[in-house]
Parts: sequence; C-alpha cells; structure tokens
Amino acid sequence: MKKVLVLGGSYFIGKAIVEALLGSQKDYEIYTLNRGSRKTEDKRITNIICDREDLDEMKKCLSEHEFNYIIDVSGLNVNQLEILHEALNYEKLEKYIFISSSAVYDVENYKIPFKESFMLGKNKYWGDYGTNKIECEEFLEDKYNYSNVQLIILRPPYVYGENNYAAREGFIFHHIINDRPILIPNDGETKIQFIYSKDLGNLIEGFLETNQDNLSIYNVGNSEVVTFNTWIELCEKAAGKKAIKYHFYYEEKGYNERDFFSFFNYDNVLDVKKVHSVFKEETTMEEGLKQCYQWYLHNESMVMMKEHVVEKEEEIYLNYQR
Repeated sequence: MKKVLVLGGSYFIGKAIVEALLGSQKDYEIYTLNRGSRKTEDKRITNIICDREDLDEMKKCLSEHEFNYIIDVSGLNVNQLEILHEALNYEKLEKYIFISSSAVYDVENYKIPFKESFMLGKNKYWGDYGTNKIECEEFLEDKYNYSNVQLIILRPPYVYGENNYAAREGFIFHHIINDRPILIPNDGETKIQFIYSKDLGNLIEGFLETNQDNLSIYNVGNSEVVTFNTWIELCEKAAGKKAIKYHFYYEEKGYNERDFFSFFNYDNVLDVKKVHSVFKEETTMEEGLKQCYQWYLHNESMVMMKEHVVEKEEEIYLNYQR
C-alpha cells in the first residue's frame, strides 16, 4: 500500500484531495500534516500535528515515516520547503506534487490565456505571494533535477467548492441571502477562471496513478471561462434568487477592487489544453455552485467575511449608491 503525505490536508483544497484519495479504487495509507487547528475524525487518516516552520519539530514528526507520494498544498515559501526536505526521508519517494498558483504569471507582459511555457515574473496583483511561489517552484526543480522522483507542479487559478472558508462564492451567497447589494468592479466584464475543488482532488489522484515526466508543469483549471457578471449570475441560479447588483467604477472614487469584491480586477485565464489532454472530466460550474450553495446553507458562519470589506461596503453604499 502506497503511503501519501498531504501537507495542509484538513483545509479546503487539502480536504478535497484527501476525499479523492479516500474515494479512489486504490488503497492509500493517508497522512496529513498541519498545526492541528482542524483535526480529522476519520479513522482512515493519520493526522500528524506539526509546525512545518519548525525544523526540530518536523524532524521529530517525520523521522519514522517513509512516504511514496507527497502532495504539498500548504507550501508558501522556500523556507518551508527547505525545512520539509531537511526532515524528509527520501528513500521511497516517487512523486512530489506541489500546488503552485496562476499568481506566478507576469500578467502585464503576457496576454491571456497564460501558458505553462511563459516566463514567470512578478504579478503586480499578488505581490509576494506570487514571487514566493515562483521561488518554491525553482527550489523544487533544482532539488529534484536528475533524480528519480517525479515532480509535478500544478498552477490553479481561483478554486471554488465546498469547505471554502474564504469569502468568494460564499461572499456572493451571503449578499444574495441577506439582500445585501453586490458591488461589481466597473462593467463586470473581467474574465476569470476557476477549478472546482473536487475536480482538482480527482485530478491529483489521477496524477498519482499515471506516469509523468521527471518534471511536469500543468495549468489546472476548468475549461469554462466566465466574467464577474456571469459568475454572479451562476451564483444567483444556484441560490434560486436574484441579487441586488451595482456596477461601481471604483478607481475614480479612490477605492481598489478588494475593498468591496472577492477578486482582483484583471483577466485571470489559463491555457488548460495540456491538462485536459490527460484528464478530460470536469464538473460544470452550474453544478459545482449548486453543491457549494447547499454546503453554504449549513455552514454560513464558517465563511470568513472580512471586517474591512464590510466597512468599505457600508461607506460606498452611504456615499455613492443612492
């Protein structure tokens, strides 16, 4: 039986990956590693409680383990990766899957859709988050170059799905249910792309069972591209209720889009032909959002509404939306 370590396996994306592994026809011995803020009650999963930024603690936690597969969801910077690799036993390691991000693309110098072959560079919207992910990719490529370990780097755009505690689809549902106006950046025609968390989990499980090159890089997104307007309309359809909506030309009023909305106002679309040549199945956004809405109805309090966004919304409602 193959041993799999999922770093960050109890939160949103990691949880979807673990669920895909549990639902696989293959039998995996599944381990998760996190700080223990969200414990699993599933007896099929061994939860290693550890701070991945503490080298001594990581050495102690991992000293008795040899993993065949590692899926790194929570790696945000090179320091975390250095600590992990100093603590790891590599003897049986076959694959390392790293969840990177579309934030690695230099959006000012390339047009959509962004391709895996594009040079990476600072993304002015994501700042350090994007450049740190670039450094992580470079570290891993150097680490596993000429090794027998298959390194698979995945670059998702926005991820949506059940257990998403970030205020994205939950943000829209909250506004719809509570008759709270949604402020849409400018004309709302900015293009964005998502991947459904269950699709991402199934895709990763598929990568574990298919042979890859020693270095494989994939943009991983659903093929459907939407605008802000269409995204909100799909959320309305999932909720069975129309939203109150205003187009807000925020720059002329001295605001930025994240003062009142869930996404940066730039076209974030990936070329996903490569991954879809290998894995063709995906969930329609309409169906995925229906599932998200049902989850949200029972977990509304778990979605983190940012206090400063609520305050900015109130300010905008008061001063501009009359």
